[in-house]
Amino acid sequence: MKKYLLAIILLLSIVLISGCTTSGNQTTTNTSTGMKSYNGDQFNFNYPSNWQIITSQAQNSTIAVGDPTSADNSGNVQVNVEIQTAVKPSNVTIQDYYNSTYAQFAAQNLGYKQLSDGTITVGGKTALENVYILSSVSKEQRAVWIQNGNTIYIILCSAPISQYNNQQDTFNTIINSFKLV
Repeated sequence: MKKYLLAIILLLSIVLISGCTTSGNQTTTNTSTGMKSYNGDQFNFNYPSNWQIITSQAQNSTIAVGDPTSADNSGNVQVNVEIQTAVKPSNVTIQDYYNSTYAQFAAQNLGYKQLSDGTITVGGKTALENVYILSSVSKEQRAVWIQNGNTIYIILCSAPISQYNNQQDTFNTIINSFKLV
């Protein structure tokens, strides 16, 4: 009996140790395309190889990547893309949740001004898209909402207003390569 108990403890220890060594998230670089690929957290996407993973202060941020050359004097990267997640209440549609979120956003004193909204297709799924300016931080942002079950994935592209248009190719590459796994 002691042999079996010892074997079970040993096997359990190996499983626990191996499960704690990696988060399963991976970033790889494809030198022929000049792109990095992020794979983890139930999704994957491509981003420029000169960008890096950055720390996000957003509450629901899963991962953030950004252009390190856009850092301000405090080291905050100004051109970036965050992937955020939210759990959709079961009795609310994604459209209602989206509308409620931006109504609350507009009620805050951030200088929120919507430029456009509509639907696009991302990774074979219909997604909601909102492009807006936050004059309080002089940023233009593009938020793309994709639902998978009760989880909503939000791809938030952000840049200073003066640089936003120059970042469209990069933002489009990230959005168009985004896939749920």
